[in-house]
Amino acid sequence: MDNGHIEETNNIEIDPATGGAVMSFSYASDFPTLPDAAPATAPTAKQTNVWSRPALSKTDVTVTFHLAPDERSNNKVKSFGNTSEESKKAQAIASATKTRIELSESKDGELTVVVKGERAKVEEARARIIRDLQTQASREIEIPKEHHGRLIGKEGALLRNLEADTNCRIQIPNRDGPSTKITITGPREGIQRAVRHIMDVSERESKLATEHIVCPKNLVPFVRGPHNETYERLTGDGSVKINIPPPTATNEVISVTGEKEGVARVAAEIRKIVESKKNVSSIQIQVARQQHRYIIGQSRSGIHEVLQKTGVVVEVPSEESGSDQITLIGDAADLAKALTLVIERASSIVTQSIPAPQWLHKHLIGPKGATLSTLVPNRNSVKIEFDDSNQIFLEGSPEEVKAAFEPLNKEVARLQMELSIEKVKVHPTLHRHVIGRGGSLISKIKEQTGVQISIPNEETNSDEIVVEGKKDGVKKAVAEIRSIVTKIENEKSRDIIIPQRLHKLIIGTKGSGVQTIRDAHPNVSVVFPDAKSKSDVVNIRGDKSEVDVVYKKLTTISKEFAENNYQQTVAIFKEFLKHIVGKGGATIRKLRDETETRIDLPESGSDDGKITVTGKQANVEKAVAQLNKIQEELANVSEETIEIPQKVQSRFFGNGRRLISDIEEECGGVHIRFPSEKSESTKVTIRGPAGDVTKAVGLLSALAKDKEENYIEDTVKAKAEFHRFLIGKGGSKIAKLRDTLNVRIMFPKEGDAEKETIHLLGKKDDVPKAKAALEEAIKQLSETVDIKINVDPKYYKNFLARGAALVKEIQDQNGGVVISFPKNGSDSNEVSIRGSKQCVEAARARIEDTVEDYEKQITDTVSIPAQFHRGLLAGRGAKIHELQSKYNVSIRFPNNREEGAEGSDQVTLSGRDTKVEEAKEALLALVPISKVIQLPIDMHRSIIGRGGETVRKLMQDYDVNISIPKDNSSEDITVTGQVENVDQALEALRGKLSEYEAQAEDRKLKQWSMTINVPTDYHQKIIGQRGATITALKEKYGVNINVPRDEGNEVITITGYEDKAKECAAAIEEMISDLRSMFTQEISLDSRYHPRLIGQRGKNLKKVMEDYRVEIRLPRQGAEDPNLVVVAGKDENDVYDCIDHLRSEEESFLLDNVERTQYMSPRQQESNNVRPQAGTMRVQTMGAPWQLDLGSSEQFPDMGAQATPTTAVGGAWGSSRRW
Repeated sequence: MDNGHIEETNNIEIDPATGGAVMSFSYASDFPTLPDAAPATAPTAKQTNVWSRPALSKTDVTVTFHLAPDERSNNKVKSFGNTSEESKKAQAIASATKTRIELSESKDGELTVVVKGERAKVEEARARIIRDLQTQASREIEIPKEHHGRLIGKEGALLRNLEADTNCRIQIPNRDGPSTKITITGPREGIQRAVRHIMDVSERESKLATEHIVCPKNLVPFVRGPHNETYERLTGDGSVKINIPPPTATNEVISVTGEKEGVARVAAEIRKIVESKKNVSSIQIQVARQQHRYIIGQSRSGIHEVLQKTGVVVEVPSEESGSDQITLIGDAADLAKALTLVIERASSIVTQSIPAPQWLHKHLIGPKGATLSTLVPNRNSVKIEFDDSNQIFLEGSPEEVKAAFEPLNKEVARLQMELSIEKVKVHPTLHRHVIGRGGSLISKIKEQTGVQISIPNEETNSDEIVVEGKKDGVKKAVAEIRSIVTKIENEKSRDIIIPQRLHKLIIGTKGSGVQTIRDAHPNVSVVFPDAKSKSDVVNIRGDKSEVDVVYKKLTTISKEFAENNYQQTVAIFKEFLKHIVGKGGATIRKLRDETETRIDLPESGSDDGKITVTGKQANVEKAVAQLNKIQEELANVSEETIEIPQKVQSRFFGNGRRLISDIEEECGGVHIRFPSEKSESTKVTIRGPAGDVTKAVGLLSALAKDKEENYIEDTVKAKAEFHRFLIGKGGSKIAKLRDTLNVRIMFPKEGDAEKETIHLLGKKDDVPKAKAALEEAIKQLSETVDIKINVDPKYYKNFLARGAALVKEIQDQNGGVVISFPKNGSDSNEVSIRGSKQCVEAARARIEDTVEDYEKQITDTVSIPAQFHRGLLAGRGAKIHELQSKYNVSIRFPNNREEGAEGSDQVTLSGRDTKVEEAKEALLALVPISKVIQLPIDMHRSIIGRGGETVRKLMQDYDVNISIPKDNSSEDITVTGQVENVDQALEALRGKLSEYEAQAEDRKLKQWSMTINVPTDYHQKIIGQRGATITALKEKYGVNINVPRDEGNEVITITGYEDKAKECAAAIEEMISDLRSMFTQEISLDSRYHPRLIGQRGKNLKKVMEDYRVEIRLPRQGAEDPNLVVVAGKDENDVYDCIDHLRSEEESFLLDNVERTQYMSPRQQESNNVRPQAGTMRVQTMGAPWQLDLGSSEQFPDMGAQATPTTAVGGAWGSSRRW
């Protein structure tokens, strides 16, 4: 860009040979090389540590061990039950260690101990059991007193570990006492292991020795040797350790420990070194402190080098001391040589610094150090350090430092002139808006301005966004960021309460509903809560003005949906539900269609007898009335009201309204409705079959009277698994108690929180008796018995398969009895059952029945064509699984992958003989059949429906497949599915055929048609905007109007009832007559102005026509005169006013267009003039790499030529780098 002039690189010319246009591109301009600066990267989120170790939860362990009869401390004491001395000790240990301990004694007297719990507690319990239950012995052992410390360890740790490992108590005499005897008490095995360990330690200690050598600190380096060579040579074989005190210690003693021979040898050599260096000399020299590190060298290599070459030790003072004196220690003859080496090292390196802001460092370094390598060719000879204190330090020889200083200093000055950095204050909560979705917004700013933008990490909570790059780019980027922030600050957030049941309706299919709102208001976001949260709050966020508009829209939409989704429930008696649904759902479907409501039936197997009706309130009330009417017609349904005092009503509500539920069930499912809690009404309504209502009224009246006088309530606790035994088969036991004692006994339901509480309600005298009877029955159930039954071992695998699932099921159904099968390899065929007597008997009966089923099990096959196998196994084999569960059989289809099984029709069934036969019949009933029905070809279209809607609904309602011949080639329609479903579908099709035949005469009358001629100029007026006019005509007269699309065809066809078609034709002719009477003027408007006149979605054109009360007809695409516009209206003045307005607008548009094009390059203007010319256009590119001359040495130079180094400025290196 230069002085506002845009230079275009593409040029369009006319090829004289072909007469076509040729567009030329310049490869160098249209495909420029990438900039030197590396693209800035968006800040990355903090990486999580994938190697972090997960937290481990505590787990219980089980340890089992045995005590032989002769090892038991109480083996002579015999007792019964759990009162033995060993049991008491085990209980005490279990309580103290918080573990579970089980003891088991075999016939030969061996005691088995099982300990369960946390690992540490189990080990503690095991040690205590061995000490307390195992026979204890004692033994004394003597070892030298100096070895005792090795047994004890630091703070007694080794001794405690030894005691724990051996389960012994070890007593070591006081170190101040004369005794050397160690006493060991515990089990014999443990004593032996403890003695063996102690003797091993003592024997190992007796082979070791220690010597101490006094060595002055200044002679320690001679002992170590250069690079620690002497020290490593003396300790290399590992038999000796040398402990040399650190420089900061005051101790001057070197300790040598290890094997006796090695210690003597090493100590002698160290003494020899110390003795030889007693008479060394020393000198001190002054060296600047900043040069000390060059004398020391990396890892003290410089000091070691002097020692190795001259045998002289160099002592450098610590940085804390602040001293400049360096001391040289060694033989007098070697000091001069050492001094020369030290001075050379001190003066060989210099340091110089360059001031440079820290943000410039990465530009100087470049990607992978490329820029720095170019600026400083001798980089390997100079140490360059980029410091955080806005300095660059150069270190090396004076000549090398000088050579590196000059280019670096010049580059710093240049970068400071061209680049800049600026920090923008933005609140951390707005950073994500600056970044944009997926970083799109920040990337766009970077691309447009060519700058680097650093947004701080969320964890730092910093409000500074750093922008750096070329000064113009930084200025633009900062302005753009501030513009975004200002826009976000003008945003508004507003919540609207919409019932959650309407959210899905507002969102629409695949989000289509809410997407319409978002398209209309792109600056607003609408966020619906997660369905799991059950929240009604919908958040609207965006521009302040648009948020309120969207709020009003959502309010209107939610109100409409709420009106169309009014809900009401209807209580239906279970025995009438199938009649309300009708055969194949016909009755309920008809009711849904007539009332235009959604009717949801209770789930299969549910105790809830309520039907939910959803839709418009009027339609819902109509559907509810019809449902109640159907129910009343099916039975003699009556409704009665009784008076119950308010204080008595509350007594019916206890225990989750359990008493009311029991009365409803007992009286045939009547519905009892009490007044609301806040109401003061005393009227209770009972609705249901007449006889059941009378019974319920009697029960309620009697209970209300008794409750008011002398009724009491009580509870009994019983395990949930006992309830079925207390109730008895078919409720016989509980019914007997109710009848005898006049007490209502209510067991907890499946959904109740309290599973073990049984509620009793009755008279004061009877409730205690019923409670006592129940408690006696519970006591009997709690008494434990143990029985054994014989089961053939070949059936064990059936009981124990799938993790013993069948055994667990029997246990759960029979009061949690314990069923034990013999171990593998045992010859026994006895199965043990332990639990309460009734539960055990029930479990035995179940096991015997199961064994009988297995004994009478057979395997049979049924032939089902292979083509139906896939359909039967659809839905992951749901239908087959249901049959298997219902008849307790196994059904196996042939595996086509097995050799010889491909195409097999045989399905195998295994189970009890009677059940297999029943399962075969049920399986064959699932096999689909096909039946054909003949329907007139003219009717096929109505069967299919619009877009196949009708036929799909039929297939879904009856679960069948309906095949209709294509191209109307046959009247045969094939219905395929299960026998019952196919018959129902055929019945529905016959019903549609009856309706079709009844409507045949009416259809014939509706096929009458006529034509009228209308000039094509008026066709669009008849159609109207988006078909509004023609649609209104069709609906008003009930006809079909066909307007031709062919150019020049004026014939419009009207089809329908004869009288209606004529009325419609008259209306169209009247409309054309009105249009013809309008004053019309043709004007010429530049075709380039037409899109401006029309506006977005025709808004501008519509407004002009409304303002001037005229019609404006624009030319169609491809018209001879694209500039011809027709203006028509009833008033001549309105037409002329509109024409004046259009010409004025056209003139303004053309002036604006001229102003825009005057800055275009001549080539661009020329191309604009050429484009409308006829002929094809070719595109060619000039200067592309593939057009280069392969033989040119200039364009393809020889390998090895010295390339000129390029300078890269960009990059994203870290803050401090050293070379």
